[in-house]
Amino acid sequence: MKGLNAKDLRGNEPTELRSTLRKLEEDLFKNRLKKTTNQLENTALIRHARRDIARVNTVLAQRLRTDAAASKEKAK
Repeated sequence: MKGLNAKDLRGNEPTELRSTLRKLEEDLFKNRLKKTTNQLENTALIRHARRDIARVNTVLAQRLRTDAAASKEKAK
């Protein structure tokens, strides 16, 4: 598998995940623009970028959810 692994992303901080997400969204935009102008040879790049974005969003949501739960437990 060439893309990102959720296992590898789980070790990152939320700020790193957000910067990764921003870069992936920029790549997706560029690939879509290339596809529209018929300059993109490998159209699977769009699918891989979308799935990588979904992975990062999933890990980020899990991370924020666990951090929120930990802070509630600490407050009690």
